[in-house]
Amino acid sequence: MSARKLSQTFERYESWRPAYELVALGAWVLSLTWVTWLYFSEKLPLSWCAVLWALIVFLVVLRGYQAWRVLIGRAALSGAQLSFMDYEQLAQRMKGHEDDLWLGRGFRWWPEHSQKLYELMKLDWTQLQLPKWLAKILLGVSPLPDDAQGLPIIHGVSEKDEDLYRPLKNFEGGLCLCGTTQAGKGVYLSHLVAQAIARGDVVIVIDPKHSSRLKNNMLHACRACSRLDPLTFHPAFPDVGIRLDPMHSFTNATEIASRIRQAFPPNMDESFANFAWMAVNAIAQGLIALEIRPTLPLIAKHVRLGIYDLLEPLLERHVAQYARDNWEEEAAELLANAGWAPSPAVTQRLMLLVAFYEKELHFIKSDPAIDGLVEVFRHNREHYSKITASLLPILSMLTTGKLADSLSPSITDIHDTRPVMSLEKVINGRHVLYIGLDSMPNPTVASTLAGIWLADLANIAGRRYNLGLSGGKAPRISLFVDEVSNVINVPLIEILNKGAESGIHTTCAMQTIADLAHRMGSVQAAHVVLGNLNNLIALRTKDRMTQDFVVSTLGKTYIANQTLSLSTRAPNNLNPSYGSGSARQLSSNLEALFPAEFLGRLPNCEAIVQVS
Repeated sequence: MSARKLSQTFERYESWRPAYELVALGAWVLSLTWVTWLYFSEKLPLSWCAVLWALIVFLVVLRGYQAWRVLIGRAALSGAQLSFMDYEQLAQRMKGHEDDLWLGRGFRWWPEHSQKLYELMKLDWTQLQLPKWLAKILLGVSPLPDDAQGLPIIHGVSEKDEDLYRPLKNFEGGLCLCGTTQAGKGVYLSHLVAQAIARGDVVIVIDPKHSSRLKNNMLHACRACSRLDPLTFHPAFPDVGIRLDPMHSFTNATEIASRIRQAFPPNMDESFANFAWMAVNAIAQGLIALEIRPTLPLIAKHVRLGIYDLLEPLLERHVAQYARDNWEEEAAELLANAGWAPSPAVTQRLMLLVAFYEKELHFIKSDPAIDGLVEVFRHNREHYSKITASLLPILSMLTTGKLADSLSPSITDIHDTRPVMSLEKVINGRHVLYIGLDSMPNPTVASTLAGIWLADLANIAGRRYNLGLSGGKAPRISLFVDEVSNVINVPLIEILNKGAESGIHTTCAMQTIADLAHRMGSVQAAHVVLGNLNNLIALRTKDRMTQDFVVSTLGKTYIANQTLSLSTRAPNNLNPSYGSGSARQLSSNLEALFPAEFLGRLPNCEAIVQVS
């Protein structure tokens, strides 16, 4: 840094003036021609001509280089048109950089670039631009068209671009990709996904709006890298793609209840949500105790119709194992003290078994699965009905029509040939998975599905920690979440907070922080999410809240300001006494490293990148 020229020297003005060196260059070229004529006309000897030729060539080169530097600086103010590459070219750029992320072509932003941008804000920069044909010759790329969005001078504060790489380790703290509609967010996301595919990562993409461009780019990237075609899941097209079971992998029943808990509406009363979790947990434990694999349709069935079909066989089995032989002799007394049946569907036998378990068998040999079901059985029916009134619509979304076959697949169904997968199978098989959520026509189902799968992924991260597979010992998982404001929930925050060490590296794309704040309920809650995203890629954004966040993330620098004043003095009489003076003042103010107003003027696919 110490060897760099300070921007306060104001030498930057040299790039924005006419190339006066061209006049001197023309003169020296004429001189070269004249000396050559003198030699061939034998008016000067070769020794004299050789000296003059050497001197003139040196000055031609010097003046040509000086003129070229000035013209290049002004040509850069025209920006550059979008360029395209295929996956083979991307792979070529990544060769030798297997542990790096290629951010694109650009330049490191130093305080001198900030100084230039602030100075350009004071000038009519359109008068500094060269003709487009000349700018194209000098730069080797087509300038930004006049009808393109954004200002070309933002990128024009630097005269040359280079490939920008950063170590993948820098991105373990999460990456936030923000940009307004049609600013290039989808293109940049595809670029990041393609690199993850090329690296051989397990890639999971959650796309609420189902971008066909992103999906097709993933397919082309997989084929270019000789990987299997991406696995796809989309609720609007249940007949194609895979069947993805969110309840396949679990260690205990509480994990199943916790996944369904994430699908509850965010405004659901906490006491209702806690009891709903308890009811689902009791049902899941009952199914496991009966050696029945919990599925969403089975859980929905027992929430809707009651837990009696689970509780009675469990009690019969428990009584057969641990009860005394003559316990039924007290049946009349037990039934008399059993209380009211909670539902007409409850049999007298079940009332007897519950009463005996509560009075005697519970103290001899308790069973956690039975205890949970009995607690639900004895709960106030009016309160239970209110709880199920909130829980059933959620479960109905996930167990209706063909979506039920996709989320709760039956491996014995010979008519359904779609592969049966789970996130654990996807990870173990090192697959690429695209999950569309269909959020525009059905945002509630989209949010519910995202909540369940993200809870499943958080559970996998926790299991990696438990098995000692953290700290780079497990395969790298690249998780990409587009339109994160549509799907953000507690499990995703947990993944951002703790998932990196377990091998899950997350990229979240969004349009504005205001969308995230609306979803989370407050600006403070939105900053909880942003605080877990240590890296930032900011494309064009018009939202002031987002601009302020980006500017504060980038920090500040000192910007030099120069003032020049001239004064003259003349007498009021005929005495020839005159005076004049000039004063130059240089000061520095602490300003934003990148002005907020320019974030709304970035051309498409151009971004400010801040890496931890």
